[in-house]
Amino acid sequence: MKLDILGCSGGIGKGLKTTTFLVDDTLLLDAGTGVESLTLEQMLQIRTVLITHAHVDHITGLPLMLATIFDQHQAPIDVYALPEVIDALQTHIFNWVIWPDYTCLPEANPILRLHTLSVGDTLQLENKSVEVLPAEHPTPTVGYLLSNATTSFAFSGDNGINEQLWPILSDRRPDLLIIDVSFTDDVDELARLSGHLTPSHLAEELSHFSHDCPIMITHLKPGFESEIMERCQTLLPNRNIRRLVHGSLQLPLR
Repeated sequence: MKLDILGCSGGIGKGLKTTTFLVDDTLLLDAGTGVESLTLEQMLQIRTVLITHAHVDHITGLPLMLATIFDQHQAPIDVYALPEVIDALQTHIFNWVIWPDYTCLPEANPILRLHTLSVGDTLQLENKSVEVLPAEHPTPTVGYLLSNATTSFAFSGDNGINEQLWPILSDRRPDLLIIDVSFTDDVDELARLSGHLTPSHLAEELSHFSHDCPIMITHLKPGFESEIMERCQTLLPNRNIRRLVHGSLQLPLR
């Protein structure tokens, strides 16, 4: 499975893009500002988009991409998310005020199809199995576990302290875990209120995760990346922990 990291920052700035992962060239996992890294030809290959939640840093690329490819698209794009997220997209984005409603354009063959899912669902999409994982965040949010015949990876989504997640991942044993650690330890209360982890939270959470796989940290707040990573590696010296960066990964990792 090929995983292209188009965006993995907790903010924007030169060289920083928000959460956008491209899987096997045709599936987007979240659609943040990283979508702008795609060429027109690459956008036209997208067939499926999995959204973790409705926060703008995870969806802003979707309406812009649809407008870009509208005149040339050959097949609809299927978007999957929680019912609350689908409702937010329809009410606040594709409403003819903020953006056109692409669920009815063009009339004969709309470019956008919206589908709801629930925690615990398993979908078969593009020769991959997608399991919907629980997440803890102030707005309805999920993570995803994607697998094919040979490999798998889990993405926590924006996610705070989450007791429900670890028994599932310990059982599924993914080849890679991508997890959100946004804040330094000195803003513990802010992290808890906003549904994100600190390095100390991560260390406690991973004590409930029995499987030893590479762990990549995403959604780090700009300006604090080195401090967050150094603290994670200090607290978890026996774990293979790295910072997620832009680029391509081939799973299983070599």
